[in-house]
Amino acid sequence: MKKSVLSLGLVLALVLACASVHAAETAAASAVPHNNPVEQLTGVVWQKTTESDKAAFLLGVESAITVEYFVNSKITEKAAKTGKKPTSTLSPFEKGWMKAFNNVNRVEIVKQVDGWYAANPDKLDRPVMSVIWYELIAPRLAAK
Repeated sequence: MKKSVLSLGLVLALVLACASVHAAETAAASAVPHNNPVEQLTGVVWQKTTESDKAAFLLGVESAITVEYFVNSKITEKAAKTGKKPTSTLSPFEKGWMKAFNNVNRVEIVKQVDGWYAANPDKLDRPVMSVIWYELIAPRLAAK
């Protein structure tokens, strides 16, 4: 049930947040053939996306993570009430996002992703979520 709610929330949030990005994706689709929607949002598409749409995309990701945190807290509460040991169902990405971007606003995250692609113009085919995880989140977690 939890994964269904999360999946539905994530899909809804990403669809709503990225609706206007669709045109840029369509234009770039012939250059970047991928079946996975997450892999379709590459630096090529990111660079053609408006600042407000980039922030909206990040809001969608944050919303999905917030839903997951809410569901996880309810599971933890239920376990505590029944005397069971609480277990976390949060993914490393979700935990990493919350730690790495604590007190970092979406505008700053957009600037960091923009900066990475600007510094790596030969890697515009790399998915945005890969850049966020490997270049922004993972190094911050390693530093903490």
